[in-house]
Amino acid sequence: MKACAESFEFAIPISYGTTEAIETGKWGFQKPETIFMAAPCEESCPAANPIARFIYLAGQGQYKEAVQTILRENPFPGVCGRVCFHPCEVECNRAKYDESVSINDLERFVFDVTVDQWPELQTLSNRDPRKIAIVGGGPAGLSCAYFLALLGHKATLFEAREELGGVLRWGIPEYRLPKQVLKREVARILRLGMEVKTGVEVGKKISFEELNRFDAIFLSPGAGQSMPLGVEGENLGRVWKGKDFLNRIHSAERFRVGKEVIVIGGGNTAMDVARSARRFGSSVTVVYRRTKKEMPAIQDEIEGSEAEGVRFQFLLQPIGIRVLKNRKIRVKFQQMRLRRAGLLHRPQPVPVQGSFITLEADRLITAVGERVDLSWVPRSLSEEGFLRLGPSLVAEGMWIFAGGDAVDQQRSVVTAISAGKRAAILIDLDSRGHDPEEVFSKIGVGSKGALSMEAYLQGREKGHWEEPKGVVPYDRINTLFFEPLKRVKEDKPYPDKIPKGFSEVHAGFSSDEAHLSASRCFSCGTCNYCYNCYYFCPEGVVSFNPVDGTRMVDFEHCKGCGTCSTACPRHVVEMR
Repeated sequence: MKACAESFEFAIPISYGTTEAIETGKWGFQKPETIFMAAPCEESCPAANPIARFIYLAGQGQYKEAVQTILRENPFPGVCGRVCFHPCEVECNRAKYDESVSINDLERFVFDVTVDQWPELQTLSNRDPRKIAIVGGGPAGLSCAYFLALLGHKATLFEAREELGGVLRWGIPEYRLPKQVLKREVARILRLGMEVKTGVEVGKKISFEELNRFDAIFLSPGAGQSMPLGVEGENLGRVWKGKDFLNRIHSAERFRVGKEVIVIGGGNTAMDVARSARRFGSSVTVVYRRTKKEMPAIQDEIEGSEAEGVRFQFLLQPIGIRVLKNRKIRVKFQQMRLRRAGLLHRPQPVPVQGSFITLEADRLITAVGERVDLSWVPRSLSEEGFLRLGPSLVAEGMWIFAGGDAVDQQRSVVTAISAGKRAAILIDLDSRGHDPEEVFSKIGVGSKGALSMEAYLQGREKGHWEEPKGVVPYDRINTLFFEPLKRVKEDKPYPDKIPKGFSEVHAGFSSDEAHLSASRCFSCGTCNYCYNCYYFCPEGVVSFNPVDGTRMVDFEHCKGCGTCSTACPRHVVEMR
């Protein structure tokens, strides 16, 4: 008997807390159903990344499958894994238990480890393909072209510059986003088949009216113009615009920055400018009119700036600039204080009467915001510096959509991706005669506006969409089956001295770090085959299909006790 027992290996489920909550005996009036729900991280991702699914695949070492899962919803995993402000991690259910999962780093990892493989992307045949003009080759325009191609439509991209990418190519420094990563992502998109016209500025080389030959237009011009300070002396030669400075770097232009540099602004562009100036050997001071708490820049970028030796001064507003005899620049600042605002507004800076300071430097670089040049767009389409379009508008005799920096919404790469996807689905719906409002209510992920392309495709052919998935709240996660484990963090390779060159700052996860990080994911609403329902069933009526892994229940003998539902850590089994 002993020898027989030792010849078998038994899988034993382990609970890290009491199992008193697992009851039995609710005879027969409820049956277990498998329900797949969305995780809160997926709801908060504007691109609707299938996060729980791709992390499960990554944890299993199925990296190519993980990337292809992301590519159903997001054409830029390598880019987003580096520059996204990752709202998904803020809403991660695991954050309420110990710390959030390193979703952003995992997205980058699965891209990096498969960078030499071309994923299989299938374009759909379309009985009525539309011809779409896309103005602007940044993340919004490229995403719209990508999803239109997947849906079987014909897109033509018009880009004013000689290379595609928009802010990804000309605005984000290489230490954050290497050019080779972007080139790989763009090449994957272009392989789907679309016409690209670079060096063609709409409004100059071709008129806006000439776009009327297309069935629809998607407008996504980038915010390429730096906002003015509105103070005397800002047009002096020793004052540069932040966007122009970054463009010079990306164009490999040779220039001198100066030993002492003042950067004015608190957003991501200001951080990019400050950290780039440090790489030219400059001593850099960032001046912002509010406090550090109100800075709109991504927290990681603020921390990176500090680690690289950038200094900060807060509650200062520039009011005058002049050049001294020694060719240094002197900036006069008004000291500010914050006036408390309502719940929906940021605190407002107001002057402290009679309180001023001056700072001197070799160079002043302004980065207080960017705006879009809409001078080429018919006046009927713009309002207060933005395209006044909602999701779409018939105007000037054309069917027009818009997204990216040109509309009044949060400016981020992932939001631009979302806008491109939304426009592609709207165009496809119009070609098929479906009501967008009704369809969007079915393919939305949660209640924050993200749309699932996978959900759209599942109902597209039959013209009927299932009811949307719910979102799994934290209190539906059975944390008894999870052991506390700290978040996996990449060692920050910040130098102790001035950083040299524009090599990428972060090395990314190793395979071991990625595997450990993936193991922390709760997989909220997604079955990851833990087999708790099988192990805990007191009647032995739960089984799994060994071919596709689907769960089966013998309902003739199921007593409806609910043990499988209670023992499911991820709220995938529900009694109904």
